[in-house]
Amino acid sequence: MKQFDTAKPDEPPIPAGPVRAAGRTGRRRPAFGSYMDADLQKRLKVWCVTQDIEIQDALDEAVRSWLDEQASKRAG
Repeated sequence: MKQFDTAKPDEPPIPAGPVRAAGRTGRRRPAFGSYMDADLQKRLKVWCVTQDIEIQDALDEAVRSWLDEQASKRAG
C-alpha cells in the first residue's frame, strides 16, 4: 500500500507509524472536514487532552489502523 508523504522534497519523509507527540509535529496535512456524533467528538476531545495528544494525531492513527484492518480482512 502506498504511503502518502506531504513533506517537501528537501524535508525528511513522514513516518508511517503512530505519532504520540503533543503540539505541532511539523507535518503538512491537507485540510479534511467531516461530521461525527457529538458524544463521540466529546469523548475524543477528553481522551486527547488526558493523553496529551492532538486530535489530528489521534484521528490519523485511528484511520490508519482501521484501513489496515480492512485490508487484512480482504486479504484473509
